[in-house]
Amino acid sequence: MSQFDDTGFKTFEASGAIPTHARVKLEAAGTIAVAGLAEKDIGTALQAAFAAGDRVSVKLTSAPGTHKMIAGEALARGARVYTEAGGKVQDTAQATSFQWGTSLDEATADNDIIEVLPNMHGDTAAT
Repeated sequence: MSQFDDTGFKTFEASGAIPTHARVKLEAAGTIAVAGLAEKDIGTALQAAFAAGDRVSVKLTSAPGTHKMIAGEALARGARVYTEAGGKVQDTAQATSFQWGTSLDEATADNDIIEVLPNMHGDTAAT
């Protein structure tokens, strides 16, 4: 069955725990999970999932505007950010990471919530 969404937001069932603002990936079963370092995501979780079966609203990567995201390390405002394990972003371009966007905030430590402007030119491998 074909569906259509033009709001930039969609609700999915989680396959496990997901932190708020984590990057999430779509699994073959139609559920979502936390995206890893080398995994392309479909967007960011707008609220936490505490267990499998929880419903989670996702701001899709195609949605207009910025995304709140979880920093995996301290980083400067204006830094290019790349995918990181645990659904986070970092300013370190690892060989298997993807460039995600530009940080509009400074992060002083791991797990800070930052505002990120996504790339508009598609996924770009870090190297």
